[in-house]
Amino acid sequence: MLIDRALDEITKKNKVVVGFDLGDDYSQISYCRQNQSMPDTISLVMGEEQYNIPTLLCKRTGVEESVAWLIGKEALKAAKEGQGVLVENLVLLARDNASVKVNEEELTAEYLLEIFVKKALAMLSAYIVSEDIAAVAFTMKDMNTDVMKMLSNISKHAVYRKTEIYFLSHEDCFFQYMIHQPEEMWVHDVLLYDYRSDGIKSHRLSMNRKTDPVACFIDTAHHQQMKIPDLSDKSEAAKSVFYRQLDAALLEIVRKNCDQRVITSVFLLGDSFSKDWCRESLKYMCRGRRVFHGNNLFSKGACYGARERIYPSTLSTSYVYLSENKLRANIGMTCDRGQNEIYYPILDAGTNWYEAQRVFDVILVKNNIITLNIAPVDGRKTRIARISLEGLKVRGNKTNRIELRFYMEDANAVQIQITDKGFGEFFPSTGQVWRECLPLEAIT
Repeated sequence: MLIDRALDEITKKNKVVVGFDLGDDYSQISYCRQNQSMPDTISLVMGEEQYNIPTLLCKRTGVEESVAWLIGKEALKAAKEGQGVLVENLVLLARDNASVKVNEEELTAEYLLEIFVKKALAMLSAYIVSEDIAAVAFTMKDMNTDVMKMLSNISKHAVYRKTEIYFLSHEDCFFQYMIHQPEEMWVHDVLLYDYRSDGIKSHRLSMNRKTDPVACFIDTAHHQQMKIPDLSDKSEAAKSVFYRQLDAALLEIVRKNCDQRVITSVFLLGDSFSKDWCRESLKYMCRGRRVFHGNNLFSKGACYGARERIYPSTLSTSYVYLSENKLRANIGMTCDRGQNEIYYPILDAGTNWYEAQRVFDVILVKNNIITLNIAPVDGRKTRIARISLEGLKVRGNKTNRIELRFYMEDANAVQIQITDKGFGEFFPSTGQVWRECLPLEAIT
Protein backbone atom coordinates (compact mmCIF):
# COMPACT_ATOMS: atom_id res chain seq x y z
CA MET A 1 0.00 0.00 0.00
CA LEU A 2 2.80 2.43 0.92
CA ILE A 3 4.67 1.54 -2.28
CA ASP A 4 1.54 2.21 -4.38
CA ARG A 5 1.03 5.55 -2.66
CA ALA A 6 4.66 6.52 -3.26
CA LEU A 7 4.36 5.58 -6.95
CA ASP A 8 1.19 7.67 -7.24
CA GLU A 9 3.01 10.68 -5.79
CA ILE A 10 5.94 10.23 -8.19
CA THR A 11 3.56 9.91 -11.14
CA LYS A 12 1.66 13.02 -10.06
CA LYS A 13 4.88 15.06 -9.78
CA ASN A 14 5.89 14.02 -13.30
CA LYS A 15 2.55 15.09 -14.80
CA VAL A 16 2.58 18.26 -16.89
CA VAL A 17 -0.08 20.84 -17.69
CA VAL A 18 0.13 22.98 -20.81
CA GLY A 19 -1.13 26.50 -21.52
CA PHE A 20 -1.71 27.27 -25.22
CA ASP A 21 -2.33 30.94 -26.05
CA LEU A 22 -3.82 30.80 -29.55
CA GLY A 23 -3.59 34.29 -31.03
CA ASP A 24 -4.60 35.86 -34.32
CA ASP A 25 -1.04 37.05 -34.95
CA TYR A 26 1.07 34.67 -32.89
CA SER A 27 0.73 31.87 -30.35
CA GLN A 28 2.64 30.81 -27.24
CA ILE A 29 2.94 27.56 -25.31
CA SER A 30 3.87 27.25 -21.64
CA TYR A 31 4.07 24.16 -19.45
CA CYS A 32 4.62 23.27 -15.81
CA ARG A 33 4.63 20.29 -13.48
CA GLN A 34 2.54 19.79 -10.37
CA ASN A 35 5.10 21.18 -7.91
CA GLN A 36 6.69 23.79 -10.21
CA SER A 37 6.48 27.35 -8.88
CA MET A 38 6.57 29.12 -12.26
CA PRO A 39 5.69 27.68 -15.72
CA ASP A 40 8.27 27.60 -18.51
CA THR A 41 7.53 28.88 -22.01
CA ILE A 42 8.73 27.28 -25.23
CA SER A 43 11.31 29.46 -26.97
CA LEU A 44 11.97 29.27 -30.70
CA VAL A 45 15.66 29.70 -29.90
CA MET A 46 17.05 27.75 -26.95
CA GLY A 47 18.25 30.07 -24.20
CA GLU A 48 16.49 33.15 -25.58
CA GLU A 49 13.06 34.65 -24.86
CA GLN A 50 11.62 34.18 -28.35
CA TYR A 51 8.19 32.93 -27.34
CA ASN A 52 6.04 34.12 -30.26
CA ILE A 53 5.08 31.43 -32.78
CA PRO A 54 3.45 33.16 -35.78
CA THR A 55 -0.02 31.61 -36.21
CA LEU A 56 0.31 30.62 -39.85
CA LEU A 57 1.21 27.74 -42.15
CA CYS A 58 3.10 27.17 -45.37
CA LYS A 59 2.56 24.18 -47.62
CA ARG A 60 5.76 23.45 -49.49
CA THR A 61 5.58 22.26 -53.07
CA GLY A 62 7.42 19.25 -54.42
CA VAL A 63 7.80 17.40 -51.09
CA GLU A 64 6.01 14.49 -49.43
CA GLU A 65 2.69 15.29 -47.71
CA SER A 66 4.03 14.18 -44.31
CA VAL A 67 6.67 16.94 -44.33
CA ALA A 68 4.90 19.46 -46.57
CA TRP A 69 3.55 21.72 -43.84
CA LEU A 70 5.61 24.23 -41.86
CA ILE A 71 4.42 26.58 -39.11
CA GLY A 72 5.56 29.84 -37.56
CA LYS A 73 8.81 31.50 -38.63
CA GLU A 74 9.84 28.49 -40.73
CA ALA A 75 6.61 28.89 -42.69
CA LEU A 76 7.29 32.59 -43.23
CA LYS A 77 10.84 31.88 -44.40
CA ALA A 78 9.77 29.15 -46.82
CA ALA A 79 7.01 31.30 -48.31
CA LYS A 80 9.37 34.27 -48.67
CA GLU A 81 11.82 32.08 -50.57
CA GLY A 82 9.05 30.90 -52.89
CA GLN A 83 9.04 27.32 -51.62
CA GLY A 84 5.32 27.10 -50.94
CA VAL A 85 1.93 28.68 -50.28
CA LEU A 86 1.42 30.76 -47.13
CA VAL A 87 -1.84 30.36 -45.18
CA GLU A 88 -2.56 33.13 -42.66
CA ASN A 89 -5.45 34.19 -40.38
CA LEU A 90 -6.02 30.65 -39.07
CA VAL A 91 -8.10 31.79 -36.08
CA LEU A 92 -10.21 34.14 -38.21
CA LEU A 93 -10.82 31.32 -40.71
CA ALA A 94 -11.92 29.08 -37.82
CA ARG A 95 -14.30 31.76 -36.48
CA ASP A 96 -15.88 32.09 -39.93
CA ASN A 97 -15.69 28.32 -40.58
CA ALA A 98 -14.21 29.21 -43.96
CA SER A 99 -12.28 27.09 -46.45
CA VAL A 100 -9.08 28.02 -48.28
CA LYS A 101 -7.78 26.83 -51.62
CA VAL A 102 -4.16 25.67 -51.39
CA ASN A 103 -2.58 24.38 -54.60
CA GLU A 104 -6.06 23.90 -56.09
CA GLU A 105 -7.15 21.85 -53.07
CA GLU A 106 -10.03 23.12 -50.91
CA LEU A 107 -9.01 22.84 -47.22
CA THR A 108 -11.31 23.50 -44.26
CA ALA A 109 -10.45 25.85 -41.41
CA GLU A 110 -10.57 22.96 -38.93
CA TYR A 111 -8.11 20.92 -41.01
CA LEU A 112 -5.66 23.82 -41.20
CA LEU A 113 -6.02 24.66 -37.50
CA GLU A 114 -5.40 21.02 -36.62
CA ILE A 115 -2.11 21.03 -38.54
CA PHE A 116 -0.97 24.15 -36.68
CA VAL A 117 -2.01 22.90 -33.23
CA LYS A 118 -0.44 19.46 -33.75
CA LYS A 119 2.86 20.89 -34.96
CA ALA A 120 2.94 23.55 -32.25
CA LEU A 121 2.32 20.98 -29.49
CA ALA A 122 4.94 18.71 -31.06
CA MET A 123 7.51 21.35 -30.11
CA LEU A 124 6.97 20.28 -26.49
CA SER A 125 8.73 16.98 -27.21
CA ALA A 126 12.07 18.73 -26.73
CA TYR A 127 11.09 19.43 -23.11
CA ILE A 128 8.59 16.80 -21.93
CA VAL A 129 7.13 13.37 -22.74
CA SER A 130 3.71 13.66 -24.40
CA GLU A 131 2.24 10.88 -22.21
CA ASP A 132 3.02 13.05 -19.15
CA ILE A 133 0.62 15.80 -20.27
CA ALA A 134 -2.36 15.71 -17.90
CA ALA A 135 -4.17 18.74 -19.35
CA VAL A 136 -4.02 21.38 -22.07
CA ALA A 137 -5.73 24.71 -21.48
CA PHE A 138 -6.40 26.81 -24.59
CA THR A 139 -6.82 30.54 -24.24
CA MET A 140 -7.83 33.15 -26.81
CA LYS A 141 -8.42 36.89 -26.89
CA ASP A 142 -12.05 36.29 -27.85
CA MET A 143 -13.66 33.06 -26.65
CA ASN A 144 -15.58 31.83 -29.68
CA THR A 145 -17.76 28.73 -29.24
CA ASP A 146 -17.20 27.52 -32.82
CA VAL A 147 -13.42 27.71 -32.44
CA MET A 148 -13.63 25.95 -29.07
CA LYS A 149 -15.63 23.11 -30.64
CA MET A 150 -12.99 22.80 -33.36
CA LEU A 151 -10.21 22.71 -30.77
CA SER A 152 -12.08 20.04 -28.80
CA ASN A 153 -12.31 17.90 -31.95
CA ILE A 154 -8.71 18.60 -32.89
CA SER A 155 -7.47 17.67 -29.42
CA LYS A 156 -8.78 14.12 -29.84
CA HIS A 157 -6.05 13.61 -32.44
CA ALA A 158 -3.43 16.09 -31.24
CA VAL A 159 -2.82 14.99 -27.64
CA TYR A 160 -2.56 11.82 -25.57
CA ARG A 161 -6.02 10.26 -25.17
CA LYS A 162 -6.13 10.70 -21.38
CA THR A 163 -5.31 14.42 -21.57
CA GLU A 164 -7.99 16.79 -20.26
CA ILE A 165 -8.89 19.83 -22.41
CA TYR A 166 -9.92 23.16 -20.88
CA PHE A 167 -10.69 26.66 -22.16
CA LEU A 168 -9.85 29.90 -20.35
CA SER A 169 -10.34 33.49 -21.46
CA HIS A 170 -7.43 35.95 -21.29
CA GLU A 171 -9.13 37.45 -18.24
CA ASP A 172 -9.21 34.00 -16.61
CA CYS A 173 -5.50 33.61 -17.30
CA PHE A 174 -4.73 37.06 -15.88
CA PHE A 175 -6.61 36.16 -12.70
CA GLN A 176 -4.90 32.77 -12.37
CA TYR A 177 -1.47 34.26 -13.00
CA MET A 178 -1.90 36.94 -10.36
CA ILE A 179 -3.19 34.78 -7.49
CA HIS A 180 -0.19 32.50 -7.99
CA GLN A 181 2.23 35.41 -7.52
CA PRO A 182 3.49 36.74 -4.16
CA GLU A 183 0.55 38.45 -2.47
CA GLU A 184 2.35 41.79 -2.13
CA MET A 185 1.97 42.12 -5.92
CA TRP A 186 -1.83 42.14 -5.69
CA VAL A 187 -2.64 43.67 -2.32
CA HIS A 188 -4.65 46.29 -4.22
CA ASP A 189 -5.80 46.54 -7.85
CA VAL A 190 -3.60 45.32 -10.72
CA LEU A 191 -3.46 46.74 -14.25
CA LEU A 192 -2.56 44.85 -17.42
CA TYR A 193 -2.05 46.41 -20.85
CA ASP A 194 -1.94 43.96 -23.77
CA TYR A 195 -0.51 45.56 -26.93
CA ARG A 196 -1.50 43.78 -30.15
CA SER A 197 -1.74 44.79 -33.81
CA ASP A 198 -5.27 46.15 -33.27
CA GLY A 199 -4.36 48.40 -30.33
CA ILE A 200 -4.23 48.03 -26.57
CA LYS A 201 -6.59 45.98 -24.44
CA SER A 202 -6.55 47.04 -20.80
CA HIS A 203 -7.59 44.87 -17.85
CA ARG A 204 -8.00 46.01 -14.24
CA LEU A 205 -8.21 43.29 -11.59
CA SER A 206 -9.96 44.18 -8.33
CA MET A 207 -11.08 42.08 -5.35
CA ASN A 208 -13.85 42.24 -2.79
CA ARG A 209 -12.08 40.84 0.26
CA LYS A 210 -15.25 41.06 2.37
CA THR A 211 -16.77 38.01 0.64
CA ASP A 212 -15.93 34.35 1.21
CA PRO A 213 -14.52 33.22 -1.13
CA VAL A 214 -12.94 36.52 -2.20
CA ALA A 215 -14.83 37.72 -5.29
CA CYS A 216 -12.52 39.00 -8.04
CA PHE A 217 -13.54 41.18 -10.97
CA ILE A 218 -11.79 42.36 -14.14
CA ASP A 219 -12.79 45.50 -16.04
CA THR A 220 -11.73 45.36 -19.69
CA ALA A 221 -11.51 48.07 -22.35
CA HIS A 222 -10.18 48.16 -25.92
CA HIS A 223 -8.17 51.24 -26.95
CA GLN A 224 -8.04 51.12 -30.73
CA GLN A 225 -6.56 54.63 -30.88
CA MET A 226 -3.27 53.05 -29.75
CA LYS A 227 -2.93 51.04 -32.96
CA ILE A 228 0.48 51.67 -34.55
CA PRO A 229 0.32 52.24 -38.33
CA ASP A 230 3.05 51.41 -40.84
CA LEU A 231 5.70 54.10 -40.36
CA SER A 232 8.30 52.73 -42.76
CA ASP A 233 7.88 55.59 -45.24
CA LYS A 234 7.93 58.31 -42.55
CA SER A 235 10.89 60.51 -41.72
CA GLU A 236 12.60 60.24 -38.33
CA ALA A 237 11.11 63.59 -37.34
CA ALA A 238 7.60 62.42 -38.23
CA LYS A 239 8.13 59.19 -36.31
CA SER A 240 9.30 61.14 -33.27
CA VAL A 241 6.19 63.34 -33.33
CA PHE A 242 3.93 60.29 -33.69
CA TYR A 243 5.49 58.46 -30.75
CA ARG A 244 5.26 61.55 -28.51
CA GLN A 245 1.55 61.69 -29.31
CA LEU A 246 1.26 57.95 -28.65
CA ASP A 247 2.97 58.38 -25.28
CA ALA A 248 0.52 61.16 -24.38
CA ALA A 249 -2.44 58.97 -25.37
CA LEU A 250 -1.15 56.07 -23.26
CA LEU A 251 -0.55 58.37 -20.30
CA GLU A 252 -4.16 59.53 -20.48
CA ILE A 253 -5.41 55.94 -20.46
CA VAL A 254 -3.21 55.02 -17.49
CA ARG A 255 -4.25 58.12 -15.52
CA LYS A 256 -7.92 57.25 -15.95
CA ASN A 257 -7.29 53.65 -14.82
CA CYS A 258 -5.40 54.86 -11.74
CA ASP A 259 -7.74 57.72 -10.86
CA GLN A 260 -9.01 57.39 -7.27
CA ARG A 261 -7.73 53.81 -7.06
CA VAL A 262 -4.73 52.20 -5.40
CA ILE A 263 -2.77 50.19 -7.98
CA THR A 264 -0.15 47.75 -6.72
CA SER A 265 1.27 46.43 -10.00
CA VAL A 266 1.17 47.13 -13.72
CA PHE A 267 1.90 44.55 -16.43
CA LEU A 268 2.83 45.53 -20.00
CA LEU A 269 2.45 42.75 -22.56
CA GLY A 270 3.76 42.95 -26.10
CA ASP A 271 6.87 44.00 -27.96
CA SER A 272 5.30 47.34 -28.97
CA PHE A 273 5.96 48.73 -25.50
CA SER A 274 9.37 50.39 -25.46
CA LYS A 275 11.29 52.73 -23.17
CA ASP A 276 12.20 54.64 -26.32
CA TRP A 277 8.73 56.09 -26.74
CA CYS A 278 6.55 55.62 -23.62
CA ARG A 279 8.84 57.57 -21.28
CA GLU A 280 6.23 59.79 -19.62
CA SER A 281 3.75 56.92 -19.26
CA LEU A 282 6.38 54.73 -17.60
CA LYS A 283 7.37 57.53 -15.21
CA TYR A 284 3.77 57.81 -14.07
CA MET A 285 3.25 54.03 -13.80
CA CYS A 286 6.35 53.62 -11.65
CA ARG A 287 5.20 56.07 -8.96
CA GLY A 288 4.64 53.73 -6.02
CA ARG A 289 3.81 50.80 -8.29
CA ARG A 290 5.72 47.79 -9.57
CA VAL A 291 5.85 47.63 -13.39
CA PHE A 292 6.62 44.46 -15.36
CA HIS A 293 7.21 43.97 -19.09
CA GLY A 294 6.84 40.65 -20.93
CA ASN A 295 4.57 38.84 -23.33
CA ASN A 296 3.86 35.31 -22.06
CA LEU A 297 1.54 36.00 -19.11
CA PHE A 298 -1.57 34.46 -20.71
CA SER A 299 0.03 31.12 -21.58
CA LYS A 300 1.48 30.91 -18.06
CA GLY A 301 -1.88 31.84 -16.55
CA ALA A 302 -3.49 29.08 -18.63
CA CYS A 303 -1.00 26.65 -17.08
CA TYR A 304 -1.95 27.72 -13.58
CA GLY A 305 -5.64 27.42 -14.46
CA ALA A 306 -5.21 23.90 -15.86
CA ARG A 307 -3.22 22.83 -12.80
CA GLU A 308 -5.94 24.12 -10.46
CA ARG A 309 -8.42 21.92 -12.33
CA ILE A 310 -6.23 18.80 -12.06
CA TYR A 311 -4.63 19.44 -8.66
CA PRO A 312 -6.77 22.04 -6.83
CA SER A 313 -5.02 24.13 -4.18
CA THR A 314 -6.47 26.29 -1.42
CA LEU A 315 -6.44 29.18 -3.92
CA SER A 316 -9.34 27.52 -5.77
CA THR A 317 -11.57 27.74 -2.74
CA SER A 318 -10.28 31.09 -1.44
CA TYR A 319 -10.63 33.18 -4.61
CA VAL A 320 -13.21 33.15 -7.41
CA TYR A 321 -13.13 35.25 -10.57
CA LEU A 322 -16.57 36.47 -11.65
CA SER A 323 -17.40 37.85 -15.07
CA GLU A 324 -20.39 38.14 -17.37
CA ASN A 325 -19.47 34.72 -18.74
CA LYS A 326 -19.39 33.03 -15.36
CA LEU A 327 -21.86 31.57 -12.94
CA ARG A 328 -22.10 33.90 -9.94
CA ALA A 329 -23.69 31.50 -7.49
CA ASN A 330 -23.01 28.06 -6.07
CA ILE A 331 -25.84 25.68 -6.97
CA GLY A 332 -26.38 22.49 -4.98
CA MET A 333 -28.95 20.39 -3.19
CA THR A 334 -29.42 18.81 0.22
CA CYS A 335 -29.63 15.02 0.10
CA ASP A 336 -30.23 12.22 2.59
CA ARG A 337 -27.33 9.87 3.17
CA GLY A 338 -28.35 7.27 5.71
CA GLN A 339 -29.52 9.10 8.82
CA ASN A 340 -27.75 12.34 7.86
CA GLU A 341 -28.40 15.20 5.47
CA ILE A 342 -25.49 16.29 3.28
CA TYR A 343 -24.97 19.16 0.86
CA TYR A 344 -24.28 17.99 -2.69
CA PRO A 345 -22.60 20.63 -4.90
CA ILE A 346 -23.76 20.74 -8.52
CA LEU A 347 -22.37 23.86 -10.23
CA ASP A 348 -19.69 26.07 -8.71
CA ALA A 349 -19.57 29.85 -8.85
CA GLY A 350 -16.82 31.08 -11.15
CA THR A 351 -17.40 28.33 -13.74
CA ASN A 352 -17.45 29.48 -17.36
CA TRP A 353 -20.96 29.06 -18.78
CA TYR A 354 -19.64 26.96 -21.68
CA GLU A 355 -18.09 24.51 -19.18
CA ALA A 356 -20.94 24.44 -16.67
CA GLN A 357 -22.50 20.99 -16.89
CA ARG A 358 -23.27 18.10 -14.56
CA VAL A 359 -25.21 14.83 -14.92
CA PHE A 360 -26.13 12.49 -12.06
CA ASP A 361 -28.91 10.26 -10.76
CA VAL A 362 -30.95 10.65 -7.57
CA ILE A 363 -33.58 8.56 -5.80
CA LEU A 364 -36.81 10.32 -4.82
CA VAL A 365 -38.09 9.30 -1.39
CA LYS A 366 -40.63 11.80 -0.02
CA ASN A 367 -42.23 13.65 -2.94
CA ASN A 368 -41.84 14.69 -6.57
CA ILE A 369 -40.16 18.02 -5.85
CA ILE A 370 -36.49 18.83 -6.54
CA THR A 371 -35.16 21.48 -4.18
CA LEU A 372 -32.06 23.46 -5.13
CA ASN A 373 -29.92 25.68 -2.90
CA ILE A 374 -28.65 28.81 -4.66
CA ALA A 375 -25.89 30.69 -2.81
CA PRO A 376 -24.69 33.90 -4.55
CA VAL A 377 -21.06 34.75 -3.84
CA ASP A 378 -21.74 38.49 -3.58
CA GLY A 379 -22.89 38.14 0.01
CA ARG A 380 -26.63 37.88 -0.64
CA LYS A 381 -28.66 35.25 1.20
CA THR A 382 -28.99 31.69 -0.06
CA ARG A 383 -32.22 31.16 -1.97
CA ILE A 384 -34.31 28.06 -2.62
CA ALA A 385 -35.68 26.97 -6.01
CA ARG A 386 -38.23 24.15 -6.22
CA ILE A 387 -38.98 22.13 -9.33
CA SER A 388 -42.17 20.07 -9.32
CA LEU A 389 -42.18 16.93 -11.48
CA GLU A 390 -45.79 17.05 -12.57
CA GLY A 391 -47.34 13.64 -13.26
CA LEU A 392 -44.67 11.60 -11.48
CA LYS A 393 -45.97 9.38 -8.70
CA VAL A 394 -43.44 8.80 -5.91
CA ARG A 395 -43.84 5.31 -4.50
CA GLY A 396 -42.00 5.97 -1.23
CA ASN A 397 -39.98 2.76 -1.34
CA LYS A 398 -36.86 4.24 -2.96
CA THR A 399 -37.71 2.95 -6.42
CA ASN A 400 -38.06 6.32 -8.18
CA ARG A 401 -34.76 6.99 -9.96
CA ILE A 402 -34.34 10.14 -12.03
CA GLU A 403 -31.47 11.66 -13.98
CA LEU A 404 -30.64 15.34 -13.46
CA ARG A 405 -28.74 17.15 -16.20
CA PHE A 406 -27.52 20.71 -15.64
CA TYR A 407 -26.01 22.71 -18.50
CA MET A 408 -25.88 26.22 -19.98
CA GLU A 409 -26.53 27.32 -23.55
CA ASP A 410 -25.48 30.92 -22.89
CA ALA A 411 -24.35 33.11 -20.03
CA ASN A 412 -27.87 34.05 -18.96
CA ALA A 413 -29.48 30.89 -17.59
CA VAL A 414 -28.95 27.38 -16.25
CA GLN A 415 -30.87 24.70 -18.13
CA ILE A 416 -32.14 21.67 -16.20
CA GLN A 417 -33.33 18.44 -17.81
CA ILE A 418 -34.87 15.76 -15.60
CA THR A 419 -35.55 12.25 -16.93
CA ASP A 420 -37.44 9.38 -15.29
CA LYS A 421 -34.99 6.44 -15.35
CA GLY A 422 -37.30 3.85 -13.78
CA PHE A 423 -35.97 1.16 -11.47
CA GLY A 424 -34.89 -1.92 -13.37
CA GLU A 425 -37.44 -4.48 -14.57
CA PHE A 426 -39.74 -3.91 -11.62
CA PHE A 427 -40.56 -0.30 -12.46
CA PRO A 428 -39.71 0.57 -16.10
CA SER A 429 -39.11 4.19 -17.05
CA THR A 430 -42.20 6.16 -18.00
CA GLY A 431 -40.12 8.09 -20.52
CA GLN A 432 -41.17 11.37 -18.94
CA VAL A 433 -38.81 14.34 -19.33
CA TRP A 434 -39.10 17.68 -17.54
CA ARG A 435 -37.22 20.82 -18.54
CA GLU A 436 -36.68 23.94 -16.48
CA CYS A 437 -34.79 27.17 -17.08
CA LEU A 438 -33.17 28.96 -14.15
CA PRO A 439 -32.41 32.58 -15.22
CA LEU A 440 -29.17 33.87 -13.71
CA GLU A 441 -30.67 37.28 -13.08
CA ALA A 442 -32.98 35.66 -10.56
CA ILE A 443 -30.17 34.05 -8.60
CA THR A 444 -27.48 36.71 -8.39
